[in-house]
Amino acid sequence: MRNKILIVGLLFGMGVAIALDQRQRFEAPAMRWLYPGFLERLPSVTGLRLSKAGDGVDLVFDNGTWVVAQRFNYPVNDKPLFQLLDQLGRARLIEKKTALSKHHGALGLLEDASDSGSVLMFQGDTLLKPVVIGQQASTRPGTFVRFQSDDQVWLIDQALEVSAAAADWLAPSLLTINDQMIESIELSNPGEVKYRVVRDERDNWVLAATPEGRTLRYDTALTPLATTVGQLRLLDIALHDPARWVGAGSAVYQLTSSHRLTLRTAAAQEGYWLRIVVDSDEVDPSDASDATLQVKAVEPKLSLALDQVLGPSREALTRFDFRIAKRNFDDLNRSLEHFLKPQDGEEIDG
Repeated sequence: MRNKILIVGLLFGMGVAIALDQRQRFEAPAMRWLYPGFLERLPSVTGLRLSKAGDGVDLVFDNGTWVVAQRFNYPVNDKPLFQLLDQLGRARLIEKKTALSKHHGALGLLEDASDSGSVLMFQGDTLLKPVVIGQQASTRPGTFVRFQSDDQVWLIDQALEVSAAAADWLAPSLLTINDQMIESIELSNPGEVKYRVVRDERDNWVLAATPEGRTLRYDTALTPLATTVGQLRLLDIALHDPARWVGAGSAVYQLTSSHRLTLRTAAAQEGYWLRIVVDSDEVDPSDASDATLQVKAVEPKLSLALDQVLGPSREALTRFDFRIAKRNFDDLNRSLEHFLKPQDGEEIDG
């Protein structure tokens, strides 16, 4: 029942139910649906599997939430999932193509090959047959597909874009935070001078202590430190590894709610990583280990406003390390010198 409420409710909100009903009533009888009665069958679906050339991902409806099985049941990015369901519900077989398997490769409809199509399988409803999704048509909007058990190729009227990589399906939001929620920022990175950023009487970001004889490059030079925290995007996750954080840098955001976000960052061979810790003013993150911070992290009594700031659950913050883009890593590791006007004889570092 919860599955039915979630899926049907979201699809109704997207206008799918109305569109399907109108099309089924008024379009020509010759028009065939890829999945007849898709909306009615959808509440019985308990999961989807997408596979391609040996790679694969399972999106599972678990306890009222869609999760990525290959990523420790981390929440799914709802937007592409429900876009895919929307398109499958709308998809019509508009043109019959080849039934010769020798032509499947040219249309991206082979299986288990480097240039293979993506195979979509539904769990929970055997009447929704597995379908191979191939290339998009070049002369009109649409995608070449065939049912896995059939060599017959069809062109459907939806441009489907799917991925069989688990990381591509993760909910991307990490922090939803704006400038006005931040009181101060302190950056501490290995081999660099520690510095703190505060607001002046005009509400502009300034250095709490400006080095003697130096000035900012321009008045708003420090603003990106406040905006970047709301622009972080998750690329992948891994189980928390304490060894990854030895000697890591940190950016500490003191919030107006009296809570503090400590964003620890580390560069490794496999990418750039972020660790998010929420704590109270009782703990000095510069003097505490990651384990200490996690023990003393604010747990059940976070304010509603702070709950809305955090993308991952509090359990996920403790359990996982988050891979982020290099540009996000760079923004959280800017040196003090980066924001200061060059001294005489120095070149400007853009």
